[in-house]
Amino acid sequence: MSASPTKRILVHAPDTRQFRALHTALERASARRPGVAELLHWGDFSLSCECHPLTDDLMQALSRQYVNLLVIDLRCGPTAAELATARARGVALLESLDRTEDVEDRYPFHRILVLVGGGARAETDELIRVMGLMGVGGVLRDEGFGQTEADPARFGVSLLEAATRMLSARKTGRTSICAAGGGITGIFFELGALKCLDDCLRPATGDDDWSGGVNAFDMYFGISAGAVVTAPLVMGYSVDEFMAAVAGEPGGRLPRLDLRLFQLGHVDLPGFAKRSRLALSTALGGVRSALRGGRDDMGEQLLFDYADLMAPPFRTDRLEVMLRHVFEQPGGTNQFRRLRRPLYIGATDQDERRHVLFGDEENLDVPISQAVQASLSINPAFSSTRIADRYFEDGAITRTSNFVEAIRRGADLILVLDPFLPYVSRTRGLSHRRGILYNLDQDVRTISYTRYETTRNWVLRKHPEVSSYTFVPPNRLRQLISNNPMDHRPFLDIWRGAYLGTLARLQHLAHRLAGDLAAHGHAFSLERASVVADRLRTSAHPKFSDFFPDGRVALRRPPLAGVIGGPA
Repeated sequence: MSASPTKRILVHAPDTRQFRALHTALERASARRPGVAELLHWGDFSLSCECHPLTDDLMQALSRQYVNLLVIDLRCGPTAAELATARARGVALLESLDRTEDVEDRYPFHRILVLVGGGARAETDELIRVMGLMGVGGVLRDEGFGQTEADPARFGVSLLEAATRMLSARKTGRTSICAAGGGITGIFFELGALKCLDDCLRPATGDDDWSGGVNAFDMYFGISAGAVVTAPLVMGYSVDEFMAAVAGEPGGRLPRLDLRLFQLGHVDLPGFAKRSRLALSTALGGVRSALRGGRDDMGEQLLFDYADLMAPPFRTDRLEVMLRHVFEQPGGTNQFRRLRRPLYIGATDQDERRHVLFGDEENLDVPISQAVQASLSINPAFSSTRIADRYFEDGAITRTSNFVEAIRRGADLILVLDPFLPYVSRTRGLSHRRGILYNLDQDVRTISYTRYETTRNWVLRKHPEVSSYTFVPPNRLRQLISNNPMDHRPFLDIWRGAYLGTLARLQHLAHRLAGDLAAHGHAFSLERASVVADRLRTSAHPKFSDFFPDGRVALRRPPLAGVIGGPA
């Protein structure tokens, strides 16, 4: 039987002498094989151990490589002073690990094993209790520590057994992509980010029709702009084809996608007619009241009555027709039930003010195109979408991202795309000098991302077994995205900024993401994306062809959901 991939264990011991004694105990308990003397072998595992007595060195090591298990050696003498020192050292280290600026860069505490000395003392029990409260995955007591007659191999066996339980306990869950809202410019950002992810999740060389990449995740969640982006992915359309449809590039299976908002087909003419009739009725009522003598507060009454005359100027019916045409192409489907992979579209019930998840067990029969339409009907730009006897508006009203729902449905590796962030200005008073629409947009963005960030940080600490990676626009790109969220023109510049920003994030987290992806059977390589990034950086005015390594457009065409799946 061939050996399994090596599991890397880092040990934080008080000094190298104690680590060498620990390593000796592991050597006596494990086996060695010719040619790999530096590895320890136990059952199906091959283990590589490193010692980092200094906290800074340990933090650096954790930021450079994927570590399967972190062992914190707090074994010490039996005196109260020694136990207090060990407790302080353990708490300080765990607080340092927890004090990361980016919670997604935090080492998962469920993969931490703490070693404590023996002795039935209250101080030892308190040390174990404190470590448990801080969320470590396990605590192992060495009953024979410090005793000359103790057998090191016996504790080595106990340690290897504990390590095996913790390394084996991580049942690989499902993978998920969760895409948030952000208007038309948000769609462009998510396409650019997904293009970079797709390039990194595919083999560096090989068949362009390879069906992996961002099309091969287990579940997809979309809200508003994210719904527009994720639905075609689940159908089997590639990011390449989606971008080509926006850019007007031939060769894909998607028709030309016209995302211009200011077209006659988007204007809510029925809504205007209804409001006009209401305005006439209100005006006649005011005239009759004035002729009868009126009231002292008639001016205020008319003002409040006329407030209901202001309605969203646009409707999303034309977008729904366009999406329906895309989804019902030969081989596609407009039914949630026929998808090979689950798709969940978030919207807001306008009357009940609660989040609704189309595609879940209660909302499977709504056409996908209509669910997406409901999800992106943002007030005050778009009127609500009526489905049966209910009215829906943008899902971002009630949730920024459905990553919590992804965890509830078994995902333990989640990629989050969130373009809806505020621009952070270095110029004092910039927002003060801008108009009401700019500040309203920035305020909503701030509320939305703060809501997501607070929830994410709390949930990831509650679920340390979940690996989450969030991709957001760099601050410079946010300025362009925020100018007008409905601007369809700067798609190439937004794609470039999104691609480069996503690659920078991937490079920062590559050591962890590569390990998490490998555990779920996904390839990961930065080679292709690095070549594309070099082209984009040197291009004064990016072209669609610049998003391909050799500058030649080659659209990937995975199989569509209706071709090989049929009903799930």
